[in-house]
Amino acid sequence: MKKLTTNEIRKMWLDFFEKKDHHFLETVSLIPVDDPSLLWINSGVATLKPYFDGRKRPPSPRLTNSQKAIRTNDIENVGVTARHHTMFEMLGNFSIGDYFKKEAIAFAWELLTSDKWFAIPSEKLYITVFDKDVDAYEYWINDIGIKPDHIFRLLRDTNFWDVGQGPCGPNTEIFFDRGEKWDKENNGPRLLAEDIENDRYIEIWNIVFSQFNNDGFDNYSELPRKNIDTGAGLERIASIFQDTPTNFETDIFWPTIEQIEKICDSKYKYSMGNYFNEDKTQTKINTAFKVIADHIRATSFAIADGVFPGNKDRGYIIRRLIRRALMKGMELGINGPFLSTLVIKVIDAMKDFYPYLIEKQNLIEITILNEEVKFLKTLSKGYEALNKMIQTDKKVTGKNALLLFESYGFPIEQTIEIAEDRNVKVDIEEFNKLFEQAKEQARNARKDLKAWDKQNEIFTKINVESEFTGWEKTQHEQAKIVYIFTDEEILTEAADTEVYVILDKTPFYAEKGGQAADTGYLVNNAMRADVIDTQQGPNHQHIHKIQLDGSIKIGDTVDAFVNEHKRTYTMKNHSGTHLIHSALRVVLGETVMQSGSYNDEFGLRMDFTYNESIKPEELLEAEELVVKKINEKIAREVHFCSMQDAINKYHALAFFTEKYDDIVRVVKFSDFSSELCGGTHVDNTIDIEDFTITGLESKGSGVYRIKCVTSKQAINEYLNTEINKLLKQIKDINHKYESTKTFASDEKIEELIKQSNNKDISKATILELKAILDNLTASMKNHERKVEELLTTQKLEKFKSFEPKPNAEGVLVIEEKVDGLNIKDMKTLVDDYKNKFDEVIITLTSENAEGNFVVVGVSENLQAKYSAIEIFKVLPILPKGGGNASLAQGKF
Repeated sequence: MKKLTTNEIRKMWLDFFEKKDHHFLETVSLIPVDDPSLLWINSGVATLKPYFDGRKRPPSPRLTNSQKAIRTNDIENVGVTARHHTMFEMLGNFSIGDYFKKEAIAFAWELLTSDKWFAIPSEKLYITVFDKDVDAYEYWINDIGIKPDHIFRLLRDTNFWDVGQGPCGPNTEIFFDRGEKWDKENNGPRLLAEDIENDRYIEIWNIVFSQFNNDGFDNYSELPRKNIDTGAGLERIASIFQDTPTNFETDIFWPTIEQIEKICDSKYKYSMGNYFNEDKTQTKINTAFKVIADHIRATSFAIADGVFPGNKDRGYIIRRLIRRALMKGMELGINGPFLSTLVIKVIDAMKDFYPYLIEKQNLIEITILNEEVKFLKTLSKGYEALNKMIQTDKKVTGKNALLLFESYGFPIEQTIEIAEDRNVKVDIEEFNKLFEQAKEQARNARKDLKAWDKQNEIFTKINVESEFTGWEKTQHEQAKIVYIFTDEEILTEAADTEVYVILDKTPFYAEKGGQAADTGYLVNNAMRADVIDTQQGPNHQHIHKIQLDGSIKIGDTVDAFVNEHKRTYTMKNHSGTHLIHSALRVVLGETVMQSGSYNDEFGLRMDFTYNESIKPEELLEAEELVVKKINEKIAREVHFCSMQDAINKYHALAFFTEKYDDIVRVVKFSDFSSELCGGTHVDNTIDIEDFTITGLESKGSGVYRIKCVTSKQAINEYLNTEINKLLKQIKDINHKYESTKTFASDEKIEELIKQSNNKDISKATILELKAILDNLTASMKNHERKVEELLTTQKLEKFKSFEPKPNAEGVLVIEEKVDGLNIKDMKTLVDDYKNKFDEVIITLTSENAEGNFVVVGVSENLQAKYSAIEIFKVLPILPKGGGNASLAQGKF
């Protein structure tokens, strides 16, 4: 059999399917776009869901890709089994309503067995099919010529792909037989027939025949358009062609493992030898190597795509991977940061297909190193916490074990090992129960989000052409209505209702790329329709949602008018987004990556990744840079070109977060800003008029959201609103001050209030007023404290003349009513009397609208014989409260 590198396998796969008229799709980011049901891209098909359910039309009905993906639902198995990974690459070929079972099976067999391609001996391949899928079974037997003892009909739980609502169907799997040496008990094909976990028959290909719709309640109907979804794990196929016992000895991971060997005292024993003569100590060592190699690859890719270690969602997973790998390094005797030194090995192994990793190397290394250093500090605190638990409780509860895991990153194995050394038990049963509950909560947090849309038959039938004319104008006369439909049916005409229409030519921009949809109206002699919304159809058509007053039919012509005010101000904000993105990259560095945006007529917001804190002066510098570029009057350039030219010739930013067409549109403002963008923009930066940042907030670890407004009108409105808001806050403080200054005046407060008067409307005024408000707030706190002290002194003055009287035992006591005082006042009064008399017992009661209080105090010299809390307990008024020998307090 051939010996192929990973890069050769991937290339051969993609070359084969491109020769079969499949369109190659570039790999996209691990971060899902517009899909809240997914935390990560978790399969090759995950990025294609809009094509499968009909929301978008694919660039070709035949597609192929090699897509990176992350799954962390069974992270504990990584390194333990031969083939589990957190990040993996899935080779795929897909048919969107084109070929189906017969062709998909034929393609798979040709690629796997043809001498021109993979050239795997056919006798080495075994097949499984869904037992009710007669067509697939007969294709394998009659068309391919599979021997009956090489194909198995299995049940739904193994050979039917279904994720709830949406497309689903039976699947067929292809397995490679690694030979009898991997079958200790010589079970042979029974391992497949009975679906027994084994290391002999390795699944290398899965073809899903997507032919049904599940309505979400397990009611199935035939899809109007049937699809093929294929997945083949690149790491598994590499282990076959490189004849390695596990995926970890392939050229993907082996360079990393060799590097780990150089920095620790342990050696990785080639898994085949250890498989047949297992040594538990060596297995543990091998597992540590595998976990590190796996996790550093996943972490490197995630950081390159803009995910940084944090406390929730993706950031938490990356933090956990880094910490888990670091702990495994400790098992190998590595006691300091080391993971960042492995990044270069990951990049060297993957850079041929993922060249963007090269420019991200420094960012990845710094991020991982910072997290390592931070965790090592946290880990020492974890050891302290565990030692305290052991000393105090003489055991480790499941709750505390989970606390150690979640707060300090302590793996349960580490907790058990340390506890056993001290002869202390860990409640592992309780830990497992709580840990499962925590995982279930995380799963449920996403469970209600729709994973797939039901395939909409109407969308699959939309094949009309629609040209967007709105990049340069906001109206189009004599546009023809070419499609009319509702959520339920396709129409030829409609009257006085809400309906969707497609025009052959339209100036209305459909919401996408962070730009809000255009609104406006359509009109002809028979009707007027308000355009409420505009969304993109499956083949880039612009679908107008209209409220119709009158009647329309297919073939009618209408005049289309975009709301010019909304379009104009949206364009200013969209261009402003491009400029602030570039400005932040200048000021903060090129690690800044936009991860989402939204622009409408009211303003703009942009999410971006940046793994450090941002100083106010850095924001101000970025704002000033944008204003500078606006005033430079830079003309907008637009270039339609290939992706390669966009990046190499026009230096456009592309972060691989979404799919692009063969021809892309570049929007450029000189050398300052160049981005791939399909949106509408100003002709010249001076048209933006002005720019200001209105806010910055953290959206999680390493992710920020910046909010801004453009145009003189919008900025003046913002400044007016903000200045009035600040002035009102200052006025409120002044009102409080005026009501109390008879007790105590404060020159600083009066000067600050004076400074806030007669301010003009400007950006500088906002900064000045914010500074005044901060100083005023701090000064007012001090002033209120002084006033409170003065008022308390005045209030207590009339109660300070009580004279103690001796009781039956000759001890001086004060027992008085002090109506109108609260607990705090009474405690102050008790302390005054304890300071005034060396030996005295004080009992004060007070009746108030908010409650009746009692306080008992005993001088220090008397506490050997008398206790305030004991006196408190036997008072005839039966108070409720508590205290100690010196002071007791409560209500009655």
